Amino acid sequence: MGPAFDTMTLSTPTPRKLIGCWMEQAGFKTLIVPEVWRELTKSQAPASRQYPIAAWEHIVGLADSPFDRVELTDEQNEVAYTIRARFTTACFPSVHPTMFHSHSDAIIVSQAMALGTDALVTGDVKTIDHYEVNHIAAQVLGRNAPFVTTLDHALGTAYPSGQAAEHFLALALATVAPAEQETDWSVDAAHQSLEALCAAMAGASLTTTAKRLDTRWDECRDLTALLDKARSMAAQSNALRCERVRARMHRQGLAALNER
Repeated sequence: MGPAFDTMTLSTPTPRKLIGCWMEQAGFKTLIVPEVWRELTKSQAPASRQYPIAAWEHIVGLADSPFDRVELTDEQNEVAYTIRARFTTACFPSVHPTMFHSHSDAIIVSQAMALGTDALVTGDVKTIDHYEVNHIAAQVLGRNAPFVTTLDHALGTAYPSGQAAEHFLALALATVAPAEQETDWSVDAAHQSLEALCAAMAGASLTTTAKRLDTRWDECRDLTALLDKARSMAAQSNALRCERVRARMHRQGLAALNER
């Protein structure tokens, strides 16, 4: 089992594509804990949100889905409840102590811990004090490595330097590569795509990752080979194929909405 991810990270296209390819390359499916699934498919949504919900339900339901929606056993739910009882106001500064058992962030963290995932990867630290939560994780799980981490940090750890960093550059480019192999993709066009991707990353709290990709592009000795690798990865990626299915469902759904 790979790491778990929070709702905001999985609901945002740029991080979700990076996660999908990262997990695929690592031999895992992208894990969805129960509370994240509930948030991704909330029924109390306006009409414009029904199509994203339908896309989630369709893609997760596929036999070859890149996502793994897990359920907790009764025992795991009890463990998650016990973990939430250990949380303090320092862990979730904006949450009243009486709300820990029902607060979404606290539930997601405790479910990931109860499942025994490697980590919980989040997009930012606005509502969770990672240091305080990791202190609780060390007490509960007896682990030295931080449990809650940001996607920015997790990607840097997974692809730290050298060939690994260049492989990640190819992976990132795969998320923006043309889907059709016959479509021309020049070095200049790819660089423009990378710049747009890095801007989107910066907007999704992936500032360090964006800067590292820009540096790796400048350091790459064979950009043509790099783009060939990226396009090959894009063509073979089931995660990216499902993202194209999602995008098509969104377009069709919004077009139908606009016709009303």
